[in-house]
Amino acid sequence: MLNTITIGGIWNISIIGLIVLILISAIFLWIGAKFAGIDDSSYVNAIIGVVVLIVLSVILGSFFGSLGIIGTIISFIVALWVVKTLYGTSWTKAFIALILAYIAFIVLSAIFSSLAIF
Repeated sequence: MLNTITIGGIWNISIIGLIVLILISAIFLWIGAKFAGIDDSSYVNAIIGVVVLIVLSVILGSFFGSLGIIGTIISFIVALWVVKTLYGTSWTKAFIALILAYIAFIVLSAIFSSLAIF
């Protein structure tokens, strides 16, 4: 049976993991915005963007999760709109920043998961 200290420890680890996830994802969004040529790209804006995207991901996932690829497309368009609005840029630059952030996240995840095998 779990005691209160164990449950509190699990809760603390979860909060720390969420904070680390936000900070690392913000780095990817910030780098993507820099490469896309967005003038007003800052790390603070990237953190705000990642927090908004996480919240919207949970909400949209509950509504559109059962739609499969259509739900994924709708979620991507909403994420694109968030990046466009947050940085006050064009749709093209927001698309480039978001795609670069996704690619960087996938590459780093693949590297870390391959390191975990050894």
